Amino acid sequence: MPVIRITNTTWDRLKQWAIPLEDTPEDAVRKVIDAAEEFLKCHQTIEKDRSTKEKAEPKGKLPKGLKTPEDAFRRPILESLYELGGRASVSDVLEIVEKKMKTRLTEVDYQTVPSGEVRWSNTAKWERRTLVEEGLLKSKAQSPKGIWGLSEKGIQEVKEGKSN
Repeated sequence: MPVIRITNTTWDRLKQWAIPLEDTPEDAVRKVIDAAEEFLKCHQTIEKDRSTKEKAEPKGKLPKGLKTPEDAFRRPILESLYELGGRASVSDVLEIVEKKMKTRLTEVDYQTVPSGEVRWSNTAKWERRTLVEEGLLKSKAQSPKGIWGLSEKGIQEVKEGKSN
């Protein structure tokens, strides 16, 4: 039978795995090896699940219908800005938009996009770009950085309740 020499520190650690007056040193070593093998088995299963999941998740664009569409943010953005006096910081606007959209936002909307931003917030910002192009919101040249503002046309649209 082979002899293995270990330090007193290792011996003390090994004794923690043994039941006093019941387990032999070999029993304690077996328990440690069993625990290590179980750990490796679990770790390999987790890694396998992770790699399978990564392969299953599509890269790039989501299939239609999984996220709330851009145009759904149109009215909430316009109304939020109107309620905030016609102009406000992006974060203040988005805070109100989220409250207005709470029942429509899905689990997918709360996932992060590659930039690290929450998907619904990113989608709302794309809709903001459309509103600027339509002349309903002021452009970046007309508003300070980080501030969204309603144009006269946007104020009129909110008052008349035109946008869906």
